Amino acid sequence: MVEQIRADVLVAGGGMGGLMAGARAHMAGARVVVLTGVPGASIRMAGFSTALLDAPEDRPECLFNDMFIAGGFINNPPLLATIVERIGPETRFLQTLGVPFHQQGERLARRQAAGVSWPRAVFTPDMVGQDAGARLTRRLWAAGSPPVWVLDKGFLLDLDLRDGAVCGGLAYLRPEERWVHIEAPAVVLATGGAGRLYRKTTNFAGSIGIGYALALEAGAPLVDMEFVSFEPTVAVAPPGIAEMELPTMAFSEGARLLNGRGEVFLETMPPPSKDLMCRAILREVSEGRGTPNGGVYYNLSQMAPEAALRYAQVRRVLKALGQNPAEAQIDVAPTQHYVMGGIRTDENAATDVPGLFAVGEVAGGAHGAHRLATCGGTEVISMGAIAGEQAARYAQGRTLSAGPAPRGAMPELLQEAMDTSDTARLEEIRTALEEGCGVLREQGQIQRTLASLDTIQEQLHREGRMRTYVGRAVLVASAIALSASRRVESRGDHFRTDYPNRDDRRWLGNLVATMAQNRWGIEVTFEKAGIGARAPVPVR
Repeated sequence: MVEQIRADVLVAGGGMGGLMAGARAHMAGARVVVLTGVPGASIRMAGFSTALLDAPEDRPECLFNDMFIAGGFINNPPLLATIVERIGPETRFLQTLGVPFHQQGERLARRQAAGVSWPRAVFTPDMVGQDAGARLTRRLWAAGSPPVWVLDKGFLLDLDLRDGAVCGGLAYLRPEERWVHIEAPAVVLATGGAGRLYRKTTNFAGSIGIGYALALEAGAPLVDMEFVSFEPTVAVAPPGIAEMELPTMAFSEGARLLNGRGEVFLETMPPPSKDLMCRAILREVSEGRGTPNGGVYYNLSQMAPEAALRYAQVRRVLKALGQNPAEAQIDVAPTQHYVMGGIRTDENAATDVPGLFAVGEVAGGAHGAHRLATCGGTEVISMGAIAGEQAARYAQGRTLSAGPAPRGAMPELLQEAMDTSDTARLEEIRTALEEGCGVLREQGQIQRTLASLDTIQEQLHREGRMRTYVGRAVLVASAIALSASRRVESRGDHFRTDYPNRDDRRWLGNLVATMAQNRWGIEVTFEKAGIGARAPVPVR
């Protein structure tokens, strides 16, 4: 038996993007269903860049410039302009909810993040993502009329389409092992990223890009999938702290990176962008100056102890080590962190499919070739609010015509239903992406990655199992690898050792991935950057 719910807006995702969308959709008068999924990366958000007009450098256009330059000038300009204009008002909205931003006198205190030109990031005593998310969740649970259904650990596993537009979807509630069919004329995908397609990642379990695959299956293109961000300062040893993240914002207050010889090898005051840090770390390791564990040292000895202990991530690591900031020397190395690419959206968070909206890591276009530290929060808060409002507006007055009976349960979409062969295939996907689409890339290895992914796709296609958990994983992995193969230059987080220079003459634009004609593979075309330049260009 599949339970039925009728709503105006279905929001898939319980991170900051989904919670902002749910709250703003409800405030706009919509009946809302929120599927919370698993905790998203946003609960680890230590701060986010904003524009509060507190100084000449604190204007939206200054934040725009930081993000556009870092993005290699291939961000979507109208989308980016909307984000930076909206983030100030949404920061104030979060204040009204009681988010305990750290104050400095009458104003909000700020920190300077990696690659950002001015201290733009607001923060709380703990993790701002967790603090803000908890308050938004309480607001949704307490919502009156119109109703809000918050379905805890609910996952959107399939989209319904009618006459080329979305009309709801099929969800699975993991704790109750229950299927729910939601009818809604507007759907907001806030399903997070695809980091678990890599073996080493900061992402939570389950982040294999289901939202990207749902959009592709519905007919929405993906953009910029070749750009994958790596967090430079993730602990690799000792085992008790392995995979814990250390804050790059602390470099602006005296933290340093040292190689295995104890030498400073990169100027981190002000902190450079994360892509530069990652490549510098890998250079030290490859040239024999790394630590015995294959990383470099994150050193706090030159940082005031009280400043170090203001960072929740530092407190957590030091507690696990039983050390104080002056003596801590933490082994760190780059680890997959974020996918800049995602579902192509406009400045209203709308995709190419009517009624389908997207926000957060699953959406593309905001960050271009590189996402600046703290600017993921900027995008997800601004666009979450906009996605909720626009979805509610789109749904207003729309009634869904009678369609075919909703599908029943689809256990083949569940990770729990994977057999041993699928588990092995998922490991093959991870190995392929680690080897061909890491920090440093080269055409021969990318082609080997594509060959591995093609073999898996062909097997699943023959078995009629592309629309399964692992089938969707290989589809998204193929979009990353094929896009990486086609962009024969280096830009942002896409660094080709065989093409180490940026080529604006040929590659100032975006690679767009769509479902192939045969409906089980990926096709990629190139669209030149610039207003009105949306005609696809064949990729050679």
